[in-house]
Amino acid sequence: MNITENIKLTNVGKLLGELEKYKKNHWDDCVVAWLKDDERTFGVVGMGNDKDGDLRIIVEEVDDVLEGFWTVEEVISSLECKGKDARVYLAGEGLYLAIDSRGGIFTEADDDDVVGCHVTVFGEYEEMPRKAPAPGKAKGNRGEIIALIAIMAGSALLVLYKAYTLITGIGGPVWESVLYIVGASIAAAVCGLTLYYSKEDGR
Repeated sequence: MNITENIKLTNVGKLLGELEKYKKNHWDDCVVAWLKDDERTFGVVGMGNDKDGDLRIIVEEVDDVLEGFWTVEEVISSLECKGKDARVYLAGEGLYLAIDSRGGIFTEADDDDVVGCHVTVFGEYEEMPRKAPAPGKAKGNRGEIIALIAIMAGSALLVLYKAYTLITGIGGPVWESVLYIVGASIAAAVCGLTLYYSKEDGR
């Protein structure tokens, strides 16, 4: 990443070495970044090399619940696959963030199950707006809808067939035909209700 300001970025090797200190006792703690002079906390959600070969760690702002953020173990596993000399920065919520590596990088929080570092803003970028679904466009999985219709149709056919064998007496024991009819009727009803309510929800 081209940096115009006098910002010194840490590298993968140093980041990995510092984080490995927490691998034994904090392997399942989330990795976060605390923004200096601000109350915002960011959690790691991904990483990858940018066009200049630097490592961009993708972060998102943490609300109240620590869910979906990478743990110490996950971050270490990903860092081990990167070049040790690659420079590291964070990006998220329209901000480029540099890790403060003076006097050590990471520390553990006493009140949360997190291992974190302090970061400062050194740049901004414009986030791509998320596309809203078009009105009336199906949000659900089309394959799921097709599968539900197929199951409902198959269940209906099974009910008809077993009703026919029950009436004519050619389908084996009566209890077996009744059991098939009840089970297939329930399956068809569940699929039908699922399709009905998915349409009401705009899926």
